[in-house]
Amino acid sequence: MKHPSFSYLGKAKDLSSLRSMITISGNSEVLIENCRQVNECNDIRCSVVASGYLIDVWGAELSLSSFSNGSVAVNGKIQSLNIEKRGRKESI
Repeated sequence: MKHPSFSYLGKAKDLSSLRSMITISGNSEVLIENCRQVNECNDIRCSVVASGYLIDVWGAELSLSSFSNGSVAVNGKIQSLNIEKRGRKESI
């Protein structure tokens, strides 16, 4: 009897970027886990890439207070978040 074989070589990296958690603490802090890249951060907008999504944090007096272990913390007066899927656009 032949047993099926599965190969996960090279796939472990793909599995680590499947999910990202966003934690909002009041209107003063947003913690984004599994962050891959910081695109921009200025006084009114911080833009990061996490798990295939572009996440924009809008507000006032914004700053990045931490970028460790794949997480980034945005501090300031948070007004809104925008989450946009990155990658190929699906055709109808």
